[in-house]
Amino acid sequence: QDVGSLDTAVQSALQALYPPFEATAPRSLGQVFRLLETSYHGDGLCCLLQFLIPAKRLFEHVRQAACAPYFNCIFLHEGWPLCLHEKVVVHLAPLNPLLLRPGDFYLQAEPCEEHSARITVKHLSHDLRTVEETPIPEAAYALLFTNEWLEEINGDRARAPLHTCLVATENGIAPLPWSKIATPEFIDKPK
Repeated sequence: QDVGSLDTAVQSALQALYPPFEATAPRSLGQVFRLLETSYHGDGLCCLLQFLIPAKRLFEHVRQAACAPYFNCIFLHEGWPLCLHEKVVVHLAPLNPLLLRPGDFYLQAEPCEEHSARITVKHLSHDLRTVEETPIPEAAYALLFTNEWLEEINGDRARAPLHTCLVATENGIAPLPWSKIATPEFIDKPK
């Protein structure tokens, strides 16, 4: 395998997923390297074909569904909803579970069936000892980046509501209120 072309393919996939790539590259590449070592035993081609390309297709679908209501708007953050400038919202690798507090959650893309990917919600279990994960059904992708989606998730829970999403920033993992993610910001049009 040609390592240079493999690197180019991985970076190309990440550029499409997390623009502006120069701002998100340290976080997205770091997550890919972690995933590559833990799940793919260093096999970059396998990671690309079995996960990154399916994740790219999934993210494109999710982004189109999330952006559809705002078709005449120019987003302040071109990568919304997957990232807010340098903040990565949908992770490619699991986060350290010790970072989760009651009410916190994060979104992670992960491989599922052969050559496909899904997004899961990860949060502390009721006893606060383990991380629970809930796959998001494909039918819910259109509502995923809305306040209504989180209200529905919380309606199904018999415990403290989820309200804060963990995002990857240049200073590490940081909590961000879901409403800041679910409510996109726009560039004002000239008058």
